[in-house]
Amino acid sequence: MAAPLVHQVNVKATPETIYRAISTAGGLQAFWTSDSKAEPKVGSIASFGFGGPTQRMRIDELVPGKRVKWTGLNDFPNWDKTTVSWDIAAAEKGETSVTFRHADWPATVSQDDLGSINYTWGLVVERLKQYAESGKPNPLFAFATR
Repeated sequence: MAAPLVHQVNVKATPETIYRAISTAGGLQAFWTSDSKAEPKVGSIASFGFGGPTQRMRIDELVPGKRVKWTGLNDFPNWDKTTVSWDIAAAEKGETSVTFRHADWPATVSQDDLGSINYTWGLVVERLKQYAESGKPNPLFAFATR
């Protein structure tokens, strides 16, 4: 297995605000991809569209204000059975710490692919911070609606 991809950021927002952003369709649409479909229900399948390809994730864990965890389905190369988690905790100065992990990569995934994926996740986490702090939607991947 390859090492997990990890990003940590402190956000000037409440844990509840961050939890809503990462557990609801409206929140995910506001910072990740405008083509997000999700409901905060364990066992449900969320989908994330990217102007053609779509990645589905099974929602495995929801702990309001503390944690969201998904398992990737076999849509993108190497994403099957990988896990994505968002851990939320109080930090100093009224901020909230968000630790993002994308783990359980197969040993066959290349370091170049992981580097590209990790870079994109860093941009996604930055958009989450911007959205949680400002309330203004600005998804990394935005698609016109018909």
